[in-house]
Amino acid sequence: MGSHAATNQLVRRLAVLWGFALVAFISLASLGYSAPPNRGLLAILAGMALIAEFLPVQLPRRGVRITFALPFVAAVAVAVGITNALVVDVVATSLVSFFLVRGRPSGVEGRWLASNAAISIISSAAAGLVITICFPSHTPIEGAMILFIGVYASVNLILVAYVEWSLTSRAWSANTDIVVRTAAIGFVLYSLVGLVVGVLLNEKIYWAILTTLIPVGALRTGLTYRARMDEVYYETIHSLTQMLQRAHPYTHGHLERVSRTAEEVAYRLGLSARRARLVREAAVLHDIGKIAVNESVLDKPGKLTEEELVHVRRHAEWGAEILAPVPGFADLVPWIRHHHERPDGTGYPDALPDHRIPIECKIIAVVDAYDAMTGDDDTRTRTYRDPMSEADALLELQRCSGTQFDCAVVEAFRLTISRRFE
Repeated sequence: MGSHAATNQLVRRLAVLWGFALVAFISLASLGYSAPPNRGLLAILAGMALIAEFLPVQLPRRGVRITFALPFVAAVAVAVGITNALVVDVVATSLVSFFLVRGRPSGVEGRWLASNAAISIISSAAAGLVITICFPSHTPIEGAMILFIGVYASVNLILVAYVEWSLTSRAWSANTDIVVRTAAIGFVLYSLVGLVVGVLLNEKIYWAILTTLIPVGALRTGLTYRARMDEVYYETIHSLTQMLQRAHPYTHGHLERVSRTAEEVAYRLGLSARRARLVREAAVLHDIGKIAVNESVLDKPGKLTEEELVHVRRHAEWGAEILAPVPGFADLVPWIRHHHERPDGTGYPDALPDHRIPIECKIIAVVDAYDAMTGDDDTRTRTYRDPMSEADALLELQRCSGTQFDCAVVEAFRLTISRRFE
């Protein structure tokens, strides 16, 4: 029943998107259509747009696919006609989308294709209407193209964020950071290519537009390298967690659950997408220092002695020391060190007062404690005590709010957990 309702809600949201697409198309059609003055130029630009669309750069960790078709679509709009630009954009986007979704379930495939086509129509129409209103015919081509690119990229990414929100029901604010950052990167890259194409159009050196594949290739190589560096970063995280899991197998499921839930709580508290993602990474690595803890002490089936407790508590310091030499972990290091600090100032290792404890540490502390309390299988249950029920664990978190745990974080966590059972 819940799945059926969610599907209906998604269909309604995509229907809203298509409603806007139809309005945009009608508005564009009202401008009239004229045959292209140069069919050869249209063929060149359309071909370049299609080639560029088929050479994307995937940024999987951000959930983004960047192509370089937009500068050529902008060139079509300025030099050949806005309606032609819309057709070129929709055809290129639809063709690529079709190849990307092959093999997915038919319902998913249809919604994906439909949403991409609608986004292309709205983006092209919005950018076309803006340059029609703002730029007279004698305006330099380069200026009109930059404006088209800016409007198109902004509208497109806002609509992509809307579709993402429709699919995941995640708070709209969770996508804001990604939209802004991606829009800024895209605008700069597209504008660089657009300026080159604009100059060639002004000089009527149409055949040379084919050579813009060279700077496009260079930019694509740079983005691909950056994406690969991100992959190496995440592979490093994975390798570190594998080390911990081999030393202490019970941590495998625990770290996965804590990291996933910590990210959700971060979003609920209003953290940006980037910070929420970093919280998830820190949650995966928060116990990495335990690889330096004596296994006989860490897995002891009874209560620890005072000396043993001091030894185990050093894992927070050791974890920070392990990650500190790696520049990519700079943001995470203080969160790893202080994830056992407490609002009442009695935490460790530095007994920080409440106002000096990063909110990210407080999030990890709450989620980690809950998962440790609610072990419900052999890999989760700690050897020295029986697991609590979820209700009892929530009561324990609330009882310790303001002393061991931050009150706002506990409430955000409660709401996050409650939503899962709705």
